[in-house]
Amino acid sequence: MKLSALRFEQNGKTMYLVSMRAKDLVNENQVDVDRWKASDQTGYQRSATMSRCRAFARFVSKTKSTSPPSVLLSVRGKVWFTSKEGNYGTLEIPESQKLWIVDGQHRIQGLRTALEDNPSVADFEVATVILPLDPDEIDPRLGPRYEEAKQFVIINRTQKGVRADLAERFLVELARRERVDIIKDLPTQVTRGIDWKPKAIGITDMLNERPDSPWRGRIRLPNEPRGTTTISQKSFSDSLKRVITHDSFKGYNDKEIADMLARYWNAIKKFVPEAFDDPGNYVLLKTTGPYVLHELFPDVASFCREARLTEENIGEVLSKMEMGMTSEYWSSLGEAGLVGTSRKSFSILTTRLREALEAGNKPEIKPTRPFEL
Repeated sequence: MKLSALRFEQNGKTMYLVSMRAKDLVNENQVDVDRWKASDQTGYQRSATMSRCRAFARFVSKTKSTSPPSVLLSVRGKVWFTSKEGNYGTLEIPESQKLWIVDGQHRIQGLRTALEDNPSVADFEVATVILPLDPDEIDPRLGPRYEEAKQFVIINRTQKGVRADLAERFLVELARRERVDIIKDLPTQVTRGIDWKPKAIGITDMLNERPDSPWRGRIRLPNEPRGTTTISQKSFSDSLKRVITHDSFKGYNDKEIADMLARYWNAIKKFVPEAFDDPGNYVLLKTTGPYVLHELFPDVASFCREARLTEENIGEVLSKMEMGMTSEYWSSLGEAGLVGTSRKSFSILTTRLREALEAGNKPEIKPTRPFEL
């Protein structure tokens, strides 16, 4: 195999940057992955997760899609490089040598899946780094497979997932501009929640800014220091999903829902003032409180007299709860604080509080636009 290549070095180790077409990367006779098997436990990679592969396949099959990051392949043997101009030239890999996938298994398997339905993907070019592992230059007790596994572990253990808060704000802006042409070409993992997240972030901003909100200045925006904030923008906006997607609230705009939630939290504040004065010793204003109490909000609203979501009516409903509206409950050492911080823990708390809510209240009849502001 001969490839046009750019030679480069890192700490004395020579590597090559090349471009490979999808049809060559998916050729299992020349590109393979060293998977762990019960019959061969020297492998170091898991089998690919097909859902991720299919997602990448759908993405690259779209006409305007690009995938700039490189994949990393190794050669367990000698290679030859002929310079044409400086570090640019031709890399020759013997036909007897396979290329081994060190990083990029899901993308390569995704290309294979895409090719099954879309032959035009065959010429999709992928930036590829070739890592030669000449056995003569490697400790014979370890061999080239060890070096591959080491690089694999370094890549996958040291990568830090990118925080999604800024990216979500960018997608929100696209949604506001109705850039459907851009959004439809993005992978579903990226656009998941695009139907409700723009509204959630808008409401989050309002509650973080308006003077009558107990949340004013408590929600941490992207790239801001922690300071006196108690929860990140992403956690707070994600906690609003049930409110925004609930049938009872679909007819209301961002400001109207922010009005309702400001009243809701002001009513809660009267029962648990200590948590607002000293949030560090309580979980009410951390991730636990918003996730649980926003999940509960549609149920609270359904019990309000004459379907009017005033602070007084909301407070009356909350006062009839058999548990949950005390500082002790939301203390770090109370029931809410000790149950845990996983989604399952939040679900347990929500179920308990919903039972307490229903035990003391009777629901009102809901019209199409159920709540008066």
